Amino acid sequence: MSKPLQLDPLFNDHMVIQRNKDFLVWGTGTNGDKVTVTCRGISGSAEVHESQWRVAFPAMGVGEPCELIVETAESTITLLDVVFGDVWLAGGQSNMEWPLRSSHQAEQAIAAANVPLLRFYEVPKIAFEQEGVTFSSMWRTCTPETAGDISAVAYYYARALIDSEQVPIGVIGCNWGGTSASCWVAEEVMDADAELSIYTKDFTEQMVGFDWQKFEQVSRKYDEAVDQYNRKLESGYKGEELGKYPWPPPLSPHSFMRPYGLYETMLRKVFPYVLKGVIYYQGESDVDRSELYSQLLEALILDWRKQWNDPVLPFLFVQLPIFDNNNPMGEEWPRLREAQQQTADRVPFTAMAVVLECGDPADIHPVDKKLVGERLALLALDKIYGRAVKSSGPVYREISFEKGDAVVHYDHAEAGLLIREGNRLLGFEIAAESGEFLPAEAVIHGRTVRVKSDKVRMPRYVRYGWANVTHANLMGAEGLPAAPFRTFR
Repeated sequence: MSKPLQLDPLFNDHMVIQRNKDFLVWGTGTNGDKVTVTCRGISGSAEVHESQWRVAFPAMGVGEPCELIVETAESTITLLDVVFGDVWLAGGQSNMEWPLRSSHQAEQAIAAANVPLLRFYEVPKIAFEQEGVTFSSMWRTCTPETAGDISAVAYYYARALIDSEQVPIGVIGCNWGGTSASCWVAEEVMDADAELSIYTKDFTEQMVGFDWQKFEQVSRKYDEAVDQYNRKLESGYKGEELGKYPWPPPLSPHSFMRPYGLYETMLRKVFPYVLKGVIYYQGESDVDRSELYSQLLEALILDWRKQWNDPVLPFLFVQLPIFDNNNPMGEEWPRLREAQQQTADRVPFTAMAVVLECGDPADIHPVDKKLVGERLALLALDKIYGRAVKSSGPVYREISFEKGDAVVHYDHAEAGLLIREGNRLLGFEIAAESGEFLPAEAVIHGRTVRVKSDKVRMPRYVRYGWANVTHANLMGAEGLPAAPFRTFR
């Protein structure tokens, strides 16, 4: 049976191909046909087998925009304005998904978004594959007409890289609000781990005896609640009168929130496409299982690297900022932040952007994404591009004790420590061996912080920034915030 010659949806006009790495071009066609692909005067061929074809190319550097031509004896496809640069996958949940048009000072940012070196592609959001139903997307060049749709974090990240490197940057958006990291990990990876298998087991148990008719009824009620919330929001309601956004939506075998689901329906479609690295902003939906998050995130990173056949694929991610979570002094978010820090400490070729002060206690979606994107860019410029920039604020190294004081020693504090706002350090707590943590007096002493309390004669433990909402204000001399920590208990 004859099938028309087609390229994979990732390949279209204005695309960015990863520079300086071997790459593939692939698509579908008629079995037995010879497909020839030409780019910058280099050609490669492959025969269509089981309707699929792939052509491999050697690495190419940055150059002028070019054409990519795909031919059979009967058909020709020509892609225009193809460029070579660095391609970054923007993964995670809603804070990565959050578009530039909904971010802080959106009008000014969009008006200034004439950035021809920035191209972006959104992986179609597919919760569940249905036979005969297809979705398409395309690469778009960043202009004031298109910029509003791009992830705000990814936009500011890419702009910072372009300002520094002057090379094309491609952003592939592969994210979905409200999703656990387990939605983006292969089923077999989680099932092979005795602890992580709880994600798939729980979902399977919830689906026992599932009734589609009952689900439709529950789903209609949920949609009505969302509509009612949106009407109130549009009418200017706030606070208790507005109430909280209805969440989570009802779960079904086709839900976008099911474990491993989006790994299958979205992420797999990007795997062969060569990347420079990943930026990732996620964790809000895993706060209830923070004790497993570091393990889950590591499994995600290692599996993605395996699927991209790149064991050193850079993975840069955002530590969660402040959010009250209906309990400002609670420990749910600090525990998740700690799990993120553990991942950054343990997994090679990763780095974490600390954005503790960038959150909004009352909004899980803080609208100022510029600082977040730029903090991620500092990590990339420092650790991947080799630029002489400081990318980390102070990070806890060890604790010692002197005359009733706990002395906290930091890495990344070579130029000294400062107070970000006000005239005294906030966010430090101290505890004895068997006592509770109590607010402490903290004073900068060179590259250390001395912590004490009149109520704790023999200190044993210190923690910093340990609350859903914290006013912790220690930073390095370069202006980057200190990471939260506890020395334990």
